[in-house]
Amino acid sequence: MTPSTARSLPTTAASPHAAAPLFDALRAFVERGQAPFYSPGHKGGRTLDPWFRTHIAELDLNNLPDTDTLHCPTGGIALAERLIADAWGAGESFILVQGSTLGNIAMALAGLRPGDRVLVQRNAHKSVVAGLVQSGAVPVWLQPRWDARFGLAHGVDAAAVDAALAAQPARAVWLLHPTYFGTVADLAAIVAVCRRHGALLFVDGAHSPHFAFHPDLPPAAEQLGAAAVVQSVHKIISGLSQAAVLHIDPAQLDPQAVRRALQLAQTTSPHFAIMASIDLARREMALHGRELLDGALTLARQARRRLREIPGLNVLGQEDAFGPGSGFAMLDETKLVVGVRNLGIDGRIVVAELNRAHGVQPEFGAADHVLCILTIGNTQADVDRLVAGFAAIAAKAPGRPARSDDALARDLLAALPEIVLTPRDAFFAANEAVSLDAAIGRVAAEAITPYPPGIPAIMPGERLTAGIVALLRAALDNGTPVSAADPQLKTVKVVT
Repeated sequence: MTPSTARSLPTTAASPHAAAPLFDALRAFVERGQAPFYSPGHKGGRTLDPWFRTHIAELDLNNLPDTDTLHCPTGGIALAERLIADAWGAGESFILVQGSTLGNIAMALAGLRPGDRVLVQRNAHKSVVAGLVQSGAVPVWLQPRWDARFGLAHGVDAAAVDAALAAQPARAVWLLHPTYFGTVADLAAIVAVCRRHGALLFVDGAHSPHFAFHPDLPPAAEQLGAAAVVQSVHKIISGLSQAAVLHIDPAQLDPQAVRRALQLAQTTSPHFAIMASIDLARREMALHGRELLDGALTLARQARRRLREIPGLNVLGQEDAFGPGSGFAMLDETKLVVGVRNLGIDGRIVVAELNRAHGVQPEFGAADHVLCILTIGNTQADVDRLVAGFAAIAAKAPGRPARSDDALARDLLAALPEIVLTPRDAFFAANEAVSLDAAIGRVAAEAITPYPPGIPAIMPGERLTAGIVALLRAALDNGTPVSAADPQLKTVKVVT
């Protein structure tokens, strides 16, 4: 151990290795007993099968004769996948143990080839970019509908998809359903557009595993005609983290191609507890989903009403949607997007105060809003603590509009840089790290994404301009976190 390494390690009277810093942090968080408004949906095991919860460690097994094998299932896993497809109303379904990230990559590997054009929602998850890099497909970026009222990017208008496909054919269209914030585009209209133009529809539905089980929720993409839909079973219902499923329409996407892609990308040592949690979550939803979601929606509607009564708060609702055909046609009511701009407090500070002083942990905070995810695992006591916490913060708030990131977000949304290379070619090209100013005019070898708004300022293969660099500097000056190889942007990766 070098002296510099020793200085960076935790110290105890005995040995630095007597510490377990990650475990200790997790234990401290759990033992605080906060009201959970984040995923996973089981909320600390509240909705998990009791035997399963007690014996999770014993279910950490291997590919044994009695357990089946994920890469070539013939027993319990194969039957579980058939039940998943039946419960969700899909043509065929696959169990995933590496989250929706793996599903997005598998979609790309199974359905796209190098050089294929694909229309992609610009505020896509970074796993979609991973799929583009691995497949060699050529993206055509679609701008999502911007909402200045809440500082959010929603989905894509059906007319925008139609215009892009009419301008030049594409192999596929790749969209979010819903967004992270629970807003959905008019997917039925987009499915009709894709069919008219002969394009596949890929759906990143990470936050939609519950849609198929309640009529008051947005329509399920897997039942509307999408070629492939990935869902994170842990987001809203009772899967463990990394539990996900990939649904396909075998008439549009070859199941063997999907299985081959999964065999390439998915671990050969899957966690059987994760797989079992998917099986149990499916059973729970198939037998009791309507009742459980009734309860979750009732609590969400109550929370929305009570929060709106607090001066300075504005909560996104179905009445805020833009209408049929738009990028925000419907809302998943279990997502509570609480606008805090009029409190005069940055939403990230609101989240910290809810956590510290009120024992409430939201999912996310940005300058203008706070996101709370309410699931089948939440209780009336959780909602009461949430409302009381917001009320206490609002009572002490300045009550004047806070600084907003709207101008920055709008400019990022409008900036569509020149595409010079495909994401794959840029990712694998020789590259170097240069200063931000020196990057002007160069081709990016990485994605750089200020969050919020979560819209990439630059993608691999796009040319950095003085305007893009100015936007990135503005994001840093505003204290906006940036996802990049160097989050401080002292250097950026560019193609040599």
